[in-house]
Amino acid sequence: MFESRSICICGLPGIGSVGKVATDYLVTALECSAILPFFSHSFPPQVMVSDGLAKLMNAQLLRPKQRDNLLILSGDAQPLDVLGMHELAGNILQAIKKQGVTDVITLAAYVGETNESVLGAATDTDGAAALSEQKIPLLRGGAIGGLNGLLAGMAPLYDLRGYCLLGASSGSDPVDIRAASNLLGAINELLHLDIDITLLEPMIEEEEVAEAEEVDMNYI
Repeated sequence: MFESRSICICGLPGIGSVGKVATDYLVTALECSAILPFFSHSFPPQVMVSDGLAKLMNAQLLRPKQRDNLLILSGDAQPLDVLGMHELAGNILQAIKKQGVTDVITLAAYVGETNESVLGAATDTDGAAALSEQKIPLLRGGAIGGLNGLLAGMAPLYDLRGYCLLGASSGSDPVDIRAASNLLGAINELLHLDIDITLLEPMIEEEEVAEAEEVDMNYI
């Protein structure tokens, strides 16, 4: 089903930076180039500095080097207020529709009791069935907050199909590499991206060692 669609994968900072880490990895692995920036007056009032160069916070729409039916959206932050979130989500969805996108897949974190590493939701029954066919368990209740939820949820307002894939996370880590890696594995299988996600394994091991040392310290 997904092979015949034009997809935009979106991931912005949120719990554990799960969606952000996953999309940034895709940007590098797929050799993406930026094609359109998005700015918002509701972004945090600061600039990002790298090697002495300052730039406004933004979200970027990027195109992979050799994939005509795929776009990636990543960004520095989410808007700080509800109106800003809705406004930015609308601007993004309008822009990607003009790029020929048919389906929006957002990547986010799930914090709660589950035995699954990844859960999914869709904006219609056909989309939910497509996820089930790909062995992605469906989220049976709850809410998906922030821009990662709105981009999927508002997609039908722009005649797009929306999905959200959620990596299970404790929610306690500022950056949850394992949850991001699980999301990458799911999206890799879903869209047959054929990318190598094993490069994250050393980072996951470092994360687990750090957690173990922190636990040990609590008992000293």
